Amino acid sequence: MKRPLVFTFLFCFAIQAFSQACAVSTDTAHLDVNNARVILQAGADMFWNRGDGYAGYVNPKGNTAPSGIPNIATTGFWLGGLDDGGNLKLAASMYGAYQGQTDWWPGPLDMEGTTNSAICTNFDQLWKVNHDEILSHIADFTSDGDIDGPVPQSILAWPGKDNPESMSANGFALPAAQTLAPFVDRNGNGKYEPNLGDYPKIKGDQAIWWIFNDEGGGSIHYESNSIPNRAEVHAMAYAFEGSGDENLANTSFYEFTIFNRAAENMNDLYTSLWLTSHFGCPVDDFFGCISEEKMAIFYNEDEEDGQIGCDCGGAPSFCDNIPVTGIKVLSGPKNDNGEDTGFSSFIYFNNPGLLNPPIATTDPATDIEFYNYQRGTWRDGTPLTLGGSGYNPSGGSPHPFALDGNPAEADGWSSCTTTLPQYDRRLLINSGPVNLSPGESTSICYAVMTKFGVNYPCPDVTPLIEMGNAIEEFCASLSPANEPIAAANATQFYPNPLVSEGKLTASGEQIESVRLFNVNGQLVRHYKDLKANELIISRGGLPAGLYYYATLLGNGQLATRKIAIQ
Repeated sequence: MKRPLVFTFLFCFAIQAFSQACAVSTDTAHLDVNNARVILQAGADMFWNRGDGYAGYVNPKGNTAPSGIPNIATTGFWLGGLDDGGNLKLAASMYGAYQGQTDWWPGPLDMEGTTNSAICTNFDQLWKVNHDEILSHIADFTSDGDIDGPVPQSILAWPGKDNPESMSANGFALPAAQTLAPFVDRNGNGKYEPNLGDYPKIKGDQAIWWIFNDEGGGSIHYESNSIPNRAEVHAMAYAFEGSGDENLANTSFYEFTIFNRAAENMNDLYTSLWLTSHFGCPVDDFFGCISEEKMAIFYNEDEEDGQIGCDCGGAPSFCDNIPVTGIKVLSGPKNDNGEDTGFSSFIYFNNPGLLNPPIATTDPATDIEFYNYQRGTWRDGTPLTLGGSGYNPSGGSPHPFALDGNPAEADGWSSCTTTLPQYDRRLLINSGPVNLSPGESTSICYAVMTKFGVNYPCPDVTPLIEMGNAIEEFCASLSPANEPIAAANATQFYPNPLVSEGKLTASGEQIESVRLFNVNGQLVRHYKDLKANELIISRGGLPAGLYYYATLLGNGQLATRKIAIQ
């Protein structure tokens, strides 16, 4: 009788263990507030639509998804390091999720570094919010300390810590007392309470937040064939409208914060962004990097983007208006000496199924091969060397940055000065190494930038470098919160109620812009680039009712009040 009992127990245990395994994420969202349209997945892969297979980063965008001209086809997040016993633990993302095989799953981990299928399913989504929605919510609350209109759904559902509205807004309760999406806490009690005036803490005019992990309820790492770090990653993508600012209008941002949820250290830890280029017509793409600028670059082989002339067999092409695109590491993980390790190496590897490239330069198959690429070496551990293809098994000068010359410089190492076989290539931006103790976190932020108006062939990427410097300077001036609230008397509006026309005045500071919202939080007017001390607001076709205005002042503060229209 014992053997059947043991068998029954093990069988039930196997079923229970299997039931905890998480499924691959399925939800998607678009970051689309400026000239780019970017598709994001609720996992560790971005910039592609798994179902349709189209390139997911397009700039300029078309009127409907997925129309537009692609800049990048796919990206994926990698994380690899050693535990205190020297065991390699790694999670990667390439094409596996397309077949339901991945190293990353949606959702947070508990303090023991585990999760289950129910949590993964609940968090298989991305939370998207627009700055205007936040401003309308701020204006509603700060005008009299109460919420009068409905809270926008994006704010109600935001997965801030202990959000009491999550069950009604998301369909599930959040894990108790767990820090998740960032928010502004008006009463300082540590809980996200949107009906008491709390709101998401974001950057940009539009932001998307999601969370993923590499434990997956005990799921197998099919991509890297490794074991989990027990890492939890909080991701936020954001962009600015860029009205009047070409740089911001053609840039999007991606921040990843990595938490060590294991009971042991993560040592010699590397983070990597894996990607495949699809720069307009994909048959004539060039790539490289500018190492001192911490930036990978993508450009075209010649002055016309296509197979023959501008023709790409019906696929979108830049034709003769070809930009350059860059991915710049704005800030990276800090090592034990406080040094930024955000751009430690840049390397490529090849699709093994096309034109028979050297096996040591092809897709990794084991975790140590993934980790070798993360460290800036080839699949077999051979160092990347300066010149040619960068693969020289007989020796050479180690050089961790592939093709790191400006394409316009004839004596530099670039795709323009080096003839490489027409392999199908994957690229890797690496950061590290750093060490993380249990409970510690580290962050990395990337900016994806597209610069038009450059000369081909072999473009001088100096304008892209200058764009990156301007973006970096702009980001350094940003606060992670929204605009601070001004004193109640910072602006006045008369007459209130408004019948046909009224005057908004500011005392002491110029008015930069004014947004007018109806009681449902919808933006009905936007007055931009004012730089004045007063604004005349005409009723026009606005119906009678309650409105809020949010005035951005010259000192960066936000003044809000109510207006009644009769």
